[in-house]
Amino acid sequence: MPLDSVDKERLTGLLRQFQGRKILVIGDLLVSRFVEVAARKLAREAPVPAGDYVGETFLPGGGANLSRELVSLGASVSLVGLVGSDEYGNWLKSEFSKYGVSYGGVVTDTSRPTSLRTWIMVNTFHMLRIDREDRRDVPLAMAKQLLSEAEPHIPDVDCVILSDYDRGAISSYLIGGVVAAAHASGKIVVAQPKMHHYLDFSGVTYVKSNLEEAAHATGMAMVNETSLRNMGVNLLSRLECRAILITRGEQGVTLFDKDNVTLFPPIRGKKNLFSKVGVRDAMTGVFSIAVASGGNAYQAAVLSNVAGEARSELPRTASLSLHDLEVRAQGTEDFVQRIIQVPVRR
Repeated sequence: MPLDSVDKERLTGLLRQFQGRKILVIGDLLVSRFVEVAARKLAREAPVPAGDYVGETFLPGGGANLSRELVSLGASVSLVGLVGSDEYGNWLKSEFSKYGVSYGGVVTDTSRPTSLRTWIMVNTFHMLRIDREDRRDVPLAMAKQLLSEAEPHIPDVDCVILSDYDRGAISSYLIGGVVAAAHASGKIVVAQPKMHHYLDFSGVTYVKSNLEEAAHATGMAMVNETSLRNMGVNLLSRLECRAILITRGEQGVTLFDKDNVTLFPPIRGKKNLFSKVGVRDAMTGVFSIAVASGGNAYQAAVLSNVAGEARSELPRTASLSLHDLEVRAQGTEDFVQRIIQVPVRR
């Protein structure tokens, strides 16, 4: 039975294989800017807080943050994407150098700005987000340039991750070219799709997304467990992938493969919502490096679930470490007993 492989000894052994895995990340590169404000009173001109500027923090976002998480887990990461010819693009490149990410495949596009998300935090609460970016798909010439940057890396890596944030770098042309090159080299491709190109990820090995994105792609509403099963089976057929992992907030994560539908509940109950900044990338990174290290989809799903819990408890400036995962993996025995698995065809 596939779930026999998710005991803590096998999971711990798999974690030891993470170190040195070669991962190619292709995706949208973002900068997240957090502006901290201490509210002092209500403004006279409108019923909104007036406050004092406390400070601001910059963090990599999108595929840039995914790369940072992977390096923290022991992977060797090469990155392909684009930035603008501006201060934020230069800042991202300096961060890649600091974290040890190989960014020779990052293209500077003078026609569009580096994607910048500004989070306004008032008394530590998220009050507003302002996006400055061009969300249109890149022109074909740029898509071809990104593919030409990616292709030489593919034969030499253990896994390719397509990190799509609907910011324009990931196009149907790029997806098709990467998938074809990966198939030719026998490489694993993990897709993290958003809305716009979800169904273009046909032929990838694994898909990791959330319920909202899956529902949008299929046009199906999540009414009950039967509709969830139909949604997953529909996507498996249309994308022709080996397995799909769908995160479901307080319901945990569900893995669909050709034989089974497997529900992995939250590690410590429904309070774990996996909603904090950086959790999505940590979960995708751990799932990807687990399958790149020889793990199966069930083991990768358990470790991804563990990563979601662990990352949600860290400050947004931190990255998940291999030690964090090793400690959490030791406490999965009770969790494994709560996994529910049913065959696709009953």
